[in-house]
This record gives sequence, structure tokens and C-alpha cells, in this order.
Amino acid sequence: MKILDVPQSGKRGQSVAFQSRFGLCLRGYIVPKNNRTPACDHMRRVFGGNSRMWSAALTEAHRNRWCAAGGKVMSHPRLGQKGPLTGQQFWQAINSVRGCVGLPATYDPPAPVVFGASPAGQLIIENTADGVRLWVAVSGELETDIMVFGQEPCSAGRSKRRNVAYLGLLPPPIAGRSEITSLYKAKYGEPRAGSKVFIVTCQTKDGWKDTDREASEVVPEPPIALQATSDTVSSQNPYMHKGGTRDVTGAAASPCPECPESSYTPGIGGRAAKSDSEGAREPGNEGDSPG
Repeated sequence: MKILDVPQSGKRGQSVAFQSRFGLCLRGYIVPKNNRTPACDHMRRVFGGNSRMWSAALTEAHRNRWCAAGGKVMSHPRLGQKGPLTGQQFWQAINSVRGCVGLPATYDPPAPVVFGASPAGQLIIENTADGVRLWVAVSGELETDIMVFGQEPCSAGRSKRRNVAYLGLLPPPIAGRSEITSLYKAKYGEPRAGSKVFIVTCQTKDGWKDTDREASEVVPEPPIALQATSDTVSSQNPYMHKGGTRDVTGAAASPCPECPESSYTPGIGGRAAKSDSEGAREPGNEGDSPG
């Protein structure tokens, strides 16, 4: 909900403050259902390992170099404020990125990197007989590693992405396209037709990151030849009989068994009719006594 208060951002107690297009808002803190994913565990190990290395593995000369280099790097602005990084913050930022892409930690601060225009472009999605396939259009050769982030498939009407997760490095392009189908499906599975997919690409080199570049596309419908027929198929057996038992055998409806002209057939459609010899006694025998 929107509130009137001093500028703030982040978690405080059981509330989280954030800036929206309507102003300062506050929401309740919710613990994720699954916060022990392999990706989260990997980055926690990287972050914890870097924290221990800062005091246990680095020498005082190393730490002084990181402090000098961190003072020239500005933090990302938050609430309109930014400032230089400390030596440990700079060390953690560089080596966390390196650990995310599978590189070992560096003991010396890397020189700043000036990135050119990113060759990664629009997201391309095709729905073929082999399923949904995703590509990233690439112009030219890859001179740096490009990190690929993705979001779970969402509604086609969404125009702004939410949080994204790291999927992997962009594969080498073939004919101007790099396929990321396996990267995306390994994280979120195959997106259904009509949903929207958001991805974010970012150049990286020596632990430095470029600005993010976002792309999105709606998953198209499969070809008409692969779509199910529009004819509704009945689940009932067309040869299954739905009438009475007499209709199955072809017997006509019979009158009551007591009628003399009855053509009642024993064993069909009801109780078997008794024959004349079984159902009636001979005249004169009703009151006769033995002997």
C-alpha cells in the first residue's frame, strides 16, 4: 500500500519498503517457499567464501590495493544516493560475479573495463514440432562473455519484468543466433503458447558487468498441422447399447404372464412365466383327500 513517510527502501522488521510509480509503498515480508535452490546455495557458498578470504587469504598489501581501487568505483544509486565502495565491498562485487560464471577469485583488483555496444539483441521464439525453441539474435562476434538471466513465463499482457534468475553464459552464435533453449528449460521448463518470456543479457569481463539489456517475446501458437482437430470426439463407444435388455435381444415387449395369448419368453425381460402344467391343478383334485 502507498504510505507517506521519509524515503526508505528495503526490509525493516516484517515490512518491506519499495518505490513504485505511485510513490513510496509498503508490503508485508514473505518468506519464499523454496529458498534452498541449487543456484541460491551456490551463490551463498561463493559469498561466504569471499568473506572468509578477505581476512584469511589476502595480505595487508592486497587489501590496501582493493581499498584504493574501491574508492574510485561508485555504488548503484539507491533513493537518489550513491557513494564510493569500500575495499571489501569492491572485492565482494568483483569476485561474486566471477564465482557466478565459474571463474576463480582474483587477489588483485582488475583494471576497469570499457564495454562497447552489446551484440546480443532481440529474443526469438519458435514453436515447432520439436517444441518451443528460444534464440537470442547476435550481431557480430562475441568479444566478451554475456550472462543470460530469465524470468518464469508470465501473462502476455505484462509489460514490465520482475526478478530474473541467472541461466548461464550465452552460447556461441550460429548464423547470427545463439540458442538458449536448454538454458531456459533447465530452469523453468517449456513455456506454453500465449505466455510471455523475459530475458536479460549483460556483458561481463574480469568480474565487471555492463548495463543490463532486456528483451521479451510472446510464445507463438504451434503450426496448424500440429494443433488438435476441432472436431469433438465423443468418449462413448458408438456401438455401446444404451436401451433396455429386450431391445438387445430383439424381443418385443410381452404382456403379463397370466394372459393366455401371451408369447412371453421365459428368462427374458423379467420373471420366467410358469407353464400350464406347473401353475394349475387338475379339476377335482383341489379338495380330494388321500386315499
